[in-house]
Amino acid sequence: MTAVCPSGHVSESEDYCDQCGARIGGSTDAPDVGGGTSGGAAAAAGGGTSAAAGAASESAPPAEPCPQCGASRSGDDRFCEGCGYDFVSGAPVGVAAWEAVTAADRDYFDRYAVEGLTFPSTYPERRFPLTGEAMRIGRGRSRPGEQVPEIDLASSPEDPGISHMHAVLRRQADGSYAVLDLGSTNGTLVNDDPAPIGAGVEVPLADGDRIRVGAWTTITLRRVAS
Repeated sequence: MTAVCPSGHVSESEDYCDQCGARIGGSTDAPDVGGGTSGGAAAAAGGGTSAAAGAASESAPPAEPCPQCGASRSGDDRFCEGCGYDFVSGAPVGVAAWEAVTAADRDYFDRYAVEGLTFPSTYPERRFPLTGEAMRIGRGRSRPGEQVPEIDLASSPEDPGISHMHAVLRRQADGSYAVLDLGSTNGTLVNDDPAPIGAGVEVPLADGDRIRVGAWTTITLRRVAS
């Protein structure tokens, strides 16, 4: 037995058209060209759309909240509409930026007096903007396929006491950084503490804190006004 849908299709199914999917409701009458049928079709189509939209709404995952202001993320937008937080890089907004300043520290060198090493006569100060979640400290070796640390201290004069991957600075929730030793050969010191920090232990840092690595290198963390 066949039926005719509101759009005029002949359907083998008597409840929904097997050509366009419109609801037939068991009627075998031809459609009313005067407009009554088209209104019914529109209503049927509208009902189907509403049902589909409702189902999609129920299955959609909740919007990701901004970790800085709590506003819901709009789709896959990179920046928060509330405060401008960068969902991709995780960079906080409205807080100071940070940089690492490296220098040759004569007091540090003399304190440990490594035999066979000479303090460099010149050592230009270098500044590394801290822009990532993790900023590794070490010496790049220019080997094919080998990773290079973000804070690469391999330039001349080179401190031989620094490991290839010596330590890492990790960004904290408030935008500041903590240092973590990566199992370096000669250890990592913080400020004037003579004891190296434990490997794998994060030590929070404040503006002006100094990280001592190698034979003479001191890395000072500085806040930079954004």
